Amino acid sequence: MDNKERNEKILALTCELLGKMNFEMENAFVEDVEGEEPQVLVGVEVANPGSLIGFKGRNLAAVQLILSLMVKKSLGEWVRVLLDVNNYRQEQRMRLETMSRDLAKKAIETGKPVAMMTMSPYERRICHVVLTETEGVTGESEGEGEERHIVIKPTV
Repeated sequence: MDNKERNEKILALTCELLGKMNFEMENAFVEDVEGEEPQVLVGVEVANPGSLIGFKGRNLAAVQLILSLMVKKSLGEWVRVLLDVNNYRQEQRMRLETMSRDLAKKAIETGKPVAMMTMSPYERRICHVVLTETEGVTGESEGEGEERHIVIKPTV
């Protein structure tokens, strides 16, 4: 099966899932994302995204997992699915990148480690990428489970 056909099936599964959850989609698309493993971005726009996104994106993460499992069952192969509702993921990425840079600057200026808030693995990954590109600091994940967070440490 080629990527176009695969993406059409993923879009149909997304429409089916969100329809059963009583969300009316105003717009939707699926596109391939560059990466080491097969990965697609499913972008949707809905009228009232708050309950679909949930507190700190937790509902969105759960729906994304369900969608990924539906895709696996339908296609017979694992495809990493990233679900974005009303550009929440893009805005979240920009917020996390800005926060990482600001806290890295604070760690450099004070010479002391700075602990970030607890985050999901997805959020920590975004912050780690920014911190590896920032001179003068390192970022280390600490804690277990729900308490896992990043500590930014000055290297100078």
